[in-house]
Amino acid sequence: MKNYSLIFLVILFSAISFALNINILSPQEDAQNVDIRTSFRWQTIDAEDKELRYRIYISEDQDIDEKDLKLENIFSNFYTGDVLKPETTYYWKVEGVDQDGNVYFSKTAKFTTRSLRPGDAYIIIFEEFDKILPLKDNFLGISKNKVELMNTNKVIVKTVDFEQNIENGFLTSETVFLVTHSGTYIFNYSLEKKAQLNVRIKGLAGENIFYSNDEIFSINNDFQIQKQIDFNNIQKALVKEGYIYLLIENNFIKLNSNFETVESFNFNDKTFDFDYLEIQNMTLFPILTNNNITLLDTNLQKISQLDFQIETQRYQRKIYTYYDKVVLLSGSKNLHFYDSELNLINTFTYDENFNYFVPVNKDRFILVGESIKSFDLKGSLVWNYSTINKFQIIDEPLVYDKGLLVGVKDFLTRFLILYDDFDSEYYFTRYIKEKMPLTQTIEEEEEEEEEEEKEEIATHPSTITIQATPITSEATEITPEPTQTITPEPVEEAITEPSTPVTITVEPTPLTSQATEITPEPTQTIIPVPIEEAITEPSTPIDIPVEPTSLTSEATELTKIFFKDFDEYIYGSLYDGENFYLYGYEGKAENWDAKTWKIDPYGNILNEKSLHANNTDFFRDAILTKDSTDNTKNIIYVGDTLSYGLNGNVYIVSISEDGSVNYQIDYGDIGRDSGISIKNIDEDSYAVTGNLFINKKLSDIFVSKYLNDGTRIWTNNFGGNDVEIALDIKNSQDQGFMVFGATRSFGVGGFDVYVLKIDYYGNMKWSNVYGDSNDNIPVGVIKEGRKHYVLFETSSTPMSYGILEVDELNGFGYSFEFSLEGSNKFLGFTKIDEKYLAYGYSIENGKKVGIIYEINLEEEKVEKLNTYTLDSDFEIISISKPENQNSIYIFGNTTINGINNIVLIMDIL
Repeated sequence: MKNYSLIFLVILFSAISFALNINILSPQEDAQNVDIRTSFRWQTIDAEDKELRYRIYISEDQDIDEKDLKLENIFSNFYTGDVLKPETTYYWKVEGVDQDGNVYFSKTAKFTTRSLRPGDAYIIIFEEFDKILPLKDNFLGISKNKVELMNTNKVIVKTVDFEQNIENGFLTSETVFLVTHSGTYIFNYSLEKKAQLNVRIKGLAGENIFYSNDEIFSINNDFQIQKQIDFNNIQKALVKEGYIYLLIENNFIKLNSNFETVESFNFNDKTFDFDYLEIQNMTLFPILTNNNITLLDTNLQKISQLDFQIETQRYQRKIYTYYDKVVLLSGSKNLHFYDSELNLINTFTYDENFNYFVPVNKDRFILVGESIKSFDLKGSLVWNYSTINKFQIIDEPLVYDKGLLVGVKDFLTRFLILYDDFDSEYYFTRYIKEKMPLTQTIEEEEEEEEEEEKEEIATHPSTITIQATPITSEATEITPEPTQTITPEPVEEAITEPSTPVTITVEPTPLTSQATEITPEPTQTIIPVPIEEAITEPSTPIDIPVEPTSLTSEATELTKIFFKDFDEYIYGSLYDGENFYLYGYEGKAENWDAKTWKIDPYGNILNEKSLHANNTDFFRDAILTKDSTDNTKNIIYVGDTLSYGLNGNVYIVSISEDGSVNYQIDYGDIGRDSGISIKNIDEDSYAVTGNLFINKKLSDIFVSKYLNDGTRIWTNNFGGNDVEIALDIKNSQDQGFMVFGATRSFGVGGFDVYVLKIDYYGNMKWSNVYGDSNDNIPVGVIKEGRKHYVLFETSSTPMSYGILEVDELNGFGYSFEFSLEGSNKFLGFTKIDEKYLAYGYSIENGKKVGIIYEINLEEEKVEKLNTYTLDSDFEIISISKPENQNSIYIFGNTTINGINNIVLIMDIL
């Protein structure tokens, strides 16, 4: 009995120990004002060195159960998750399962999220939809030939398939209208089909007034067309204060409730769009035509006119109203504000393209296009949502009571709901679709009375109970039942014959005010050759946490492979104190496109940018610069281009933090020239080194000095009659430079280590070579004061390696060489926490395996620190350790099924 009690106590103690093996790091217990895009992190105390797979649970209920499971079978101690709700209390915990099935538990931690801030994208829907319509708290996703109903948690709960493509979708307060080539289907908010119209709706003029290209009509409560009239080329219609205002190709018409023409205004011009503004209880209609904006009152009398210098059909324009102002978006880069008499108030010119103007409140507005940006009325940026890749806008932005709904595509398709302080009194009530009070016939009045009697019986029955399914304006509360798929059946629709078309004649109205559009010259950034954006959707999602089948480093925190169905390869990384910038190329065909990636410290890709051109281009190195006037960040990349120049040139590109290109430079002679390394000189300038094919002879090393704005100050080249190859450039203490590379023109034989000392003006002070009869190629350089330590490899059998000390004043100092077991290849050399680290890969069992070695300079010893084995080839390209962090960040490349992909590993050194 005592033995059984002892066993019970051991089991109980073990179970209690399990709860202490996983510690919550963030968000911590009772954390307040947690960001809605927070990262969940935990720490494992694994006394038995067991490899765990984790499950993470997040819930709004303190009683967490299986429905709250967000992700399972992950190896990392990190989860990014979805955007959290604002001002909400959450509970979360982590479970770890070892290979024997033992379960380890963390404690449950409670935290509360912060309130929303302007610019927050607080709802993101990652789905391949063409359009999303908000149905109260639910969403309706429209794709090519189906619609899908999603509940509050964005879970698809119902699907309706169509046999033909869906062209558009519209909402009223109770119904959904889906337009196909053959007609329009009508559903309620629960996706229950109500009717079908044999007409293709183009737009909604009001709650019960619709229009197609050639007719405007009303629909009654039974979803049948009640009144209809034909017009040619309807541009837009709007119900306003009991009248229908209709814009056709060259007329603006005012109709009463019986569809009779009250007033009309004829344009000797093609029309495009109209809007309305209200000033002192007066409604005005600005109409955009090919040659002007014409401002009319409700009696269709002309108030003023603004003439254009360039036709609208040649110069893309969109018209909006903004409180008491008229807004014109011209050429997608020029924004003009006019008063109620069309006098110019202000003009803003932008470097990027915008497609839509969205009012926020009286103090600011939003522009939606290649990025999403909010500005105040002085033109200052309030907030920005963008990636390095320019956005493609999927559909017209929509403001509703939750925020601004925008569909964007760069590498991924996603729909965003962005929060801001929208003026609901102005914006939401402005676009409520008015219901038109239509004049009824006697038969229609009798039918309506019968319907009211039926509703009375259903609402207050005496002895009869009638089952009814009313269409409600509230979205049905939906629980994630198994997804239903329904194919709509055709519904025969009784359509009344249209009345006789109206013939309209208008007396011209005298012009009371004349104005001319002022089109400023857009601000230009001169770029030698246009850069096009390469935007292609991956076949699988970007930035997927994965588990390496065998990762031999014991303390690894996170491993991610950024899967694509095309090649992506990096040559290095740059850390700016907040995020990492990777650089390299993407390859989707025979050529490469130079590419950059911005990644946060948790492994999330913030944005990407590829510079598409006609041939192969790539980046090898990068620096960070800051503008001292406004503290903006720019990253300057250097590499190679075959798209520009004769046979390939040095490629230098400056890209701002938000992804816009400041300038690009290609530099070279008639041969194959390369950019290798770039370094900051001071806050205003930088230096570049690389290889030039000079005067048809073999390559020399060049060094060039540039200002941060791309102005070249000087350039010089160095070398002999054979080949020189650059590796790196460092600043020297006397404001000159140390250049490191390899030479075959000088030395003992083959390639030798080649070092040059250059002064402030680019003149060589001294040079020296180091090597033996084998090839001696430098791999990396670490600077320590005026001394530099060069890691080099020697092509002996077996391969050997060495460290060479170089003093800026005295030249070469001591050196030592060493050999390693196996087949190793170093790709870089850096210093972290007073340790000199060499990294790259080794070949084990016919596969590349990532390696990190520590080189002890004082004791001349070399020790392998870590080996990183993935299922496929893996090579380490760079490692770094941000200040005040325990983790090192390892970036590299892996090859999966013949495709190169980028890898991130977070580890403890």
